[in-house]
Amino acid sequence: MATTSRNISRVLSKFSPRTSTPESRTTVLSLLREKQALTIQELYTLAQQRQQEQQRQAIDSGATNPPEPAIPSMRYLKKVVLTELAEAGEVEKVHRRHQYTPEEFEALRAQMSKAQRASASREVALFQWQIKRAQPPPPAAAEDVRPFGAEVGVGADWGHLNRRRRRAREGKVDRDVEWMKELSKARSEGAKA
Repeated sequence: MATTSRNISRVLSKFSPRTSTPESRTTVLSLLREKQALTIQELYTLAQQRQQEQQRQAIDSGATNPPEPAIPSMRYLKKVVLTELAEAGEVEKVHRRHQYTPEEFEALRAQMSKAQRASASREVALFQWQIKRAQPPPPAAAEDVRPFGAEVGVGADWGHLNRRRRRAREGKVDRDVEWMKELSKARSEGAKA
């Protein structure tokens, strides 16, 4: 009976929207912290090795049901776990160029067909995942330097006014700016006295 319910839950899980488990996220993040940058294939093989070690330890300790794998498939890793971590801003995908050493290149060429050898290149493009580096905070924005008299309308937009009202407004602002200059002059003289 238990195996039937487990099979039904697996079938139903394929139809429901999948989200990553906390174990899968911590596994991926810990691997990326250890190794800096990894391709999806490298991440998956390292995760599988780690899961096999955990299952062996569980069996050795006498557990009857070994733990379910945190990352059951490459597709789950790629489509669910890494996309959620990228959306959360914890990891990022980077593009790098990798230059094979002569020994590595010769080993690869030995596995290729004649047509593949003709087009083989020593340099390959790698897309790796890494922990997102903390961006330095943006420089503090300089305080808005407001022109003298901004309180009474200096620098305001009067494009919505017609010509007559615009001229009248400019005259009123000029008059108020002159009054503000006199006021600041009187304040500075009063402070000196």
